[in-house]
Amino acid sequence: MQKIVIVASDCSSETISALDRLQREDGRMELVVEQKRQGKADAVNKILARTKTPLVLFTNSDSRPQPGAIAKLLSSMESDRRIGAVSAVPEPEAGRGPIPLLLDFMWSAHNRCSIALNHMDISNHSCDELVMFRTRAITFLPPRTVNDGAFFAATARLRGFSIKVSTAAKVKIRTPTRISDVILQRRRILFGHAQVWRQIGTPPKTIESLLFLSPPIGIRLLVSTLANRPRSFVILPVAFVSEMLAGLLSVYDVLRSSKAHTIWRRFD
Repeated sequence: MQKIVIVASDCSSETISALDRLQREDGRMELVVEQKRQGKADAVNKILARTKTPLVLFTNSDSRPQPGAIAKLLSSMESDRRIGAVSAVPEPEAGRGPIPLLLDFMWSAHNRCSIALNHMDISNHSCDELVMFRTRAITFLPPRTVNDGAFFAATARLRGFSIKVSTAAKVKIRTPTRISDVILQRRRILFGHAQVWRQIGTPPKTIESLLFLSPPIGIRLLVSTLANRPRSFVILPVAFVSEMLAGLLSVYDVLRSSKAHTIWRRFD
């Protein structure tokens, strides 16, 4: 790894002090401090502006790459120069109760979709919890872009690169603990997908978009997810209602303003 760029936006003085100490100890690290949050797109563009390498790896502050994950992504990229992006498989933190069960089902469906599209070599979407891009396959994000990984992957696909997921690379992710936050997160993500559709001209291929645009594939993936996780049947009504509500709210956001969700709300 040649360089590590950390963008710290509106972080506590304790966090900045700790990062500053790490920067002094490791010459590869470059710390960019923002007193005010400008949005993820702005932060990502700052990272890209400082990137001179052929590959760039993105991870979120609330994600924890598992041992060997980054090496697996690098190995995948080096195995085929036609690959423009490869992402790890997200795994939500384990928990008990209806919300962890709901999120386990949603992420399981997401991952099954990613893996299926990976094998079909038709994916144009990557998960940005832990993802590696070929720098010549992507470009700077348009202002106020919400789903950076989706935009980069769609751009790389349009440029003729394939989009992959490495099932050997895992990343643990922090997830909402309240149903209201789940809906808010899904509202933002669906808004971001619509935004990418408008920016690129083609929708990100995800489980929800396939259910509407390619029903045979979407339904097959949903059924196989339920068959693999039969306990998810009990949470299916909640998943359906919450997703419909998030979808309706995201449509409202799309019609209301292009600036919605530029600054993400932080979960407690």
